[in-house]
Amino acid sequence: MALLLLLGLPLATLLPLETRLQLLADEPLDTPAGGKKEVQFVLLEEERSRILDLFQATGEKISPNGTLELIYDFTSKNEILGEDWSPIPTNPFGRIGQPVRWTRGGEGGVVGVAGGIYMADKGQWFHRAVWKPQVKVESTFYSFCGGSVGDMVAATYGWTKGLRRRVGSNLGSQVMRISGVKPAGGIGKPSEIIFREPVNFGFELKDGQFSAQRGGRTQQQSSSSKFLKKLDSGQVGFVWNGNIRCCITKVTLRGQLDLDWAAKSIPDLKTRLKEHRATKGSR
Repeated sequence: MALLLLLGLPLATLLPLETRLQLLADEPLDTPAGGKKEVQFVLLEEERSRILDLFQATGEKISPNGTLELIYDFTSKNEILGEDWSPIPTNPFGRIGQPVRWTRGGEGGVVGVAGGIYMADKGQWFHRAVWKPQVKVESTFYSFCGGSVGDMVAATYGWTKGLRRRVGSNLGSQVMRISGVKPAGGIGKPSEIIFREPVNFGFELKDGQFSAQRGGRTQQQSSSSKFLKKLDSGQVGFVWNGNIRCCITKVTLRGQLDLDWAAKSIPDLKTRLKEHRATKGSR
């Protein structure tokens, strides 16, 4: 064996034939069984720039493969940040009864923050981008009044027409099925909502599994069709219901942007996607 090594022969030749054949069988193929290697669509620099122009985030970046990250720092009180969301938050002294608005001068000080997005009673607030079901949401929440049994503040993924199918992370402690703005069953126990206590929560949707996360850790997760039936591209946001008086100070969104959604505003991208799919047979 030492002589073979001195002669520079590969180590694999020293293995028994049966072992060598097994190693070859375990090696991944460069192309699928059909003989055609799928070519991934890659965004051009100009296309990436134009996609980022669609948003008003505090921080934003996108990779050539369409992985988008958006950061919203609402303590900045920069009202232009609200234009990426629906409904657009009113100014601090907007309509009476508006469930989403910017915090008023003294409100943020009550919980020890400079400002944020105020939410009350029941409602919904979704980001306007459409994502593939590979997306992560992180947010920071403060309560102005504590909570009651049955209260819900859920970072939510919605899909199908009108976002009728909804799954949410109720303050990171429950995986919730949501009907409109009402809870419709879940996994896990709800966390107590405590006055002034900051809560970092959100979710990660990846490879057909939804994970409710709190403090950066997964608390509950599910891949059941009960929660994720006919999972498809959708939007992310927040849904709340109950004795809710709270603010969201920061939100980070990161995931695979649905390029067909972006292409509706970027004609050149729409053309390139169409040509790519026609010539490569990719989707």
